[in-house]
Amino acid sequence: MFSKKFFIGAVAALSSQLAFADARVSVAHFAPFASDLDGTSVSVVLNGNVALEDVKFKDFTPYISLQPGIWVVDIVPTGTDTVAITQTYNLQDGKDYTVYASGNGTLQPLELFALEDDNSAPGAGNVKIRVVHTAPFAATSEATEVSIRTAGGDLVAGLQGVPYEAATGYLELPAGTYDLKVASNNGQVNYIDPLPVALPAGAVATLFAVGDIVNQDLGIIATPLTELPLRTPVDDSTNGAYALDGLDGQGFWFTPIPAQNRAVGAWYTYGADGSPIWFTFESEPGDFDGMHAMTTLYQSTGPTMNDMQMTEPVGTIEFDVIDCSLMETTVTIGDSVTMIDGLRLTPSASCPPQN
Repeated sequence: MFSKKFFIGAVAALSSQLAFADARVSVAHFAPFASDLDGTSVSVVLNGNVALEDVKFKDFTPYISLQPGIWVVDIVPTGTDTVAITQTYNLQDGKDYTVYASGNGTLQPLELFALEDDNSAPGAGNVKIRVVHTAPFAATSEATEVSIRTAGGDLVAGLQGVPYEAATGYLELPAGTYDLKVASNNGQVNYIDPLPVALPAGAVATLFAVGDIVNQDLGIIATPLTELPLRTPVDDSTNGAYALDGLDGQGFWFTPIPAQNRAVGAWYTYGADGSPIWFTFESEPGDFDGMHAMTTLYQSTGPTMNDMQMTEPVGTIEFDVIDCSLMETTVTIGDSVTMIDGLRLTPSASCPPQN
């Protein structure tokens, strides 16, 4: 991912020290201290020599070989001579490290952290994953606590109550495609929801949760790979009643369940003789991504709501969220396919009344 000038100016100064290098260091900038990306630009100074320039939030380097011993790392904002962060490290022969800047200077202080990396291969058919919480989105450790869950809401490896600055050990997992998310400690609020990612056998990666919401959006950086693409985290913004466009007195109530990336609801319509028809719908856990849901449609029969006799699946409803006031639906029952717009009836703070 790191595409800036690599070893600028200081190459000659460092070259004599690199000749017999046996320690390796990856340098990462995960400190969201400015709202403008260019405003996060810094230089990395190693033992008084500028090694990296114009390093911005979310940039990280490949491993840099350095001579074992004492190294002073200074972080200097671009355009200044002020050292914003400094730390001294004793690098050991034959070891790999990731040194990263974190904090935003307001909710959490600017700091440098170092992790010792284990790049040994996992067992056959497995991957090794480490998770690091470096997203300073709250002022207290308790308020920053998160959990790591599947898209359907299940805890992963017991990772609950993970505070800012915490790093797990390496988790050895079977290779495959993983659909994970970062949620609140209780799982009710989704913070970061990456798209499913394929992890091939033999992969070794560290997943850094980054961003502070205030200056920079939350995200996931997988080193030494790339930033993971995200989808819209499921929240309550789509919750409410929707009228079916052009069909008086007919509509549906859509209820997202953020903890499970799931949607449920009821569909209100009438038969040819004017009698009500009772439908409900629900998706499987993990099948609502905030913008699209495929749900199973169920029909209940009976003379009144209190006297239902049977509920059985009769088709599907596919929902596509266009904006906060419009949801396109595709209803499939047998060979019949009907597409119709749902117009929001219940304004909320996230979807004010339309003029």
